[in-house]
Amino acid sequence: MDTAIVASIIQYLQGTSVELVSVYLFVTSVITILGLFRYLGLHGLYAYNVIATILANIQVLKISQFSLSPEPVALGTITFATIFLVSDMITEHYGKEAAQRSIWISFSAQIIVTILMVLTLGHTPVIGDAGHVAMETLFIPSPRLVIASLVSFVISLMIDIQLYNAINRWTHQRFLWLRTSASTIVGALADNIIFSTLAWVILSPTPVSMHTLIYTYILGTYVARVLIAIASTPVMYLSYWVKQK
Repeated sequence: MDTAIVASIIQYLQGTSVELVSVYLFVTSVITILGLFRYLGLHGLYAYNVIATILANIQVLKISQFSLSPEPVALGTITFATIFLVSDMITEHYGKEAAQRSIWISFSAQIIVTILMVLTLGHTPVIGDAGHVAMETLFIPSPRLVIASLVSFVISLMIDIQLYNAINRWTHQRFLWLRTSASTIVGALADNIIFSTLAWVILSPTPVSMHTLIYTYILGTYVARVLIAIASTPVMYLSYWVKQK
């Protein structure tokens, strides 16, 4: 009974298109970001990036079939893309150093969660404990994917922040839309290239072909990330409207 309401919401969402649910996810993320920024400022943005980093690495375990994709696509792209949006917001309102600090806070949080959950799973499970099985699926990490994820996370966000800051200087703090979209688009491409190359070629026991690497793993979700970057641009303008005076 206590899960009936949530189950009915999930059932309703599953009856709609996955594209529409993705829109719901993005809009909800944006509302959350702006709300945290309005009432908690920098600390709220730090909190969001920590949560989003952990959630994106869980969401990627679920796949869904999108109408424009011939193959099922792993989720997590939208949540991870909003981390770039929040990093740009921090850079815009609090400076490059504050944004770089956010990277290391989120990086540390992911490592801490992984370590604590491995220790939690180290407790001998009770026979028939379905919760233990579910937690094993979510929190037993593949070292290859963890390394690839953390390396690409740090490097791509550093590129995003540095480029955002550079465009801001070059344009004399004009063209907010340009620095927001350009930095995110370049940072997202760097993330896809670094993660995919590490995870599926360099560290993989069975490396994929160059064609599969480029067209399936690197470009497979990049179009979606470009669209999210464009959709995120108005949010940057809204951030000035919701910012505490």
